[in-house]
Amino acid sequence: MKILNTMSEDYHIHSINYSDGLNTIDEIVQYAHKIWLKKIIITDHSQVALDAEKIELKNYRISLKRRVNVHNDLDVKFGVEWDLIDDEWNCCFEIGRNHSIEEYFCILSCHDNAYKWDLKNITQAYINAIEKYHDKIKFIWHICNKKTSQYLDIPKIAEVLNKYNIPIEINCSYLKLDRTDTSKLDQLLKLLKSGVYVNTDAHCLTDLHLKELGFQYLKDRGYL
Repeated sequence: MKILNTMSEDYHIHSINYSDGLNTIDEIVQYAHKIWLKKIIITDHSQVALDAEKIELKNYRISLKRRVNVHNDLDVKFGVEWDLIDDEWNCCFEIGRNHSIEEYFCILSCHDNAYKWDLKNITQAYINAIEKYHDKIKFIWHICNKKTSQYLDIPKIAEVLNKYNIPIEINCSYLKLDRTDTSKLDQLLKLLKSGVYVNTDAHCLTDLHLKELGFQYLKDRGYL
């Protein structure tokens, strides 16, 4: 199993500037550096997820192009947590109605409050989205979360992920909160050839300490 980031890299963090995090980007940058992280990616929610949760956007997304880390030498980049909308080809990758996705680190996710169609179609919805956007997707957000995994056909998902060499995420916050369908995750890990990212999905500063949970999970299953 390929682990595609290290303990000092976290590629799934949320801010109060653009979604439902509790801290500003500047606070995250300063604290991440303090606890010896070397690289982070702020991957806030797409507009459809913000609308579903009635979260007000604090800053215009276009300002990302002008954001520079003035605090320290931490490598800071920005992404977007896309949302699967339906079982056709549709995803939302906008934040603040910005349609530009080329420069962003893109995660594909599915939130039950944003996905409005029958969850029985969730496997085909993922497959369709991956077939269309595989060249943009860096990894699949925790695909085995309990709210959306009931109808997930793991062999079919593994096949399309391996076809396009798309990794999945080990989501440390979801492990901590017992929101992971570990039986399906373990099944997927056995079939997956494309590797994993271990990320915190941090929504507050204390979440940035959760990386160890993901690495321990892989170690306990013989992947490390």
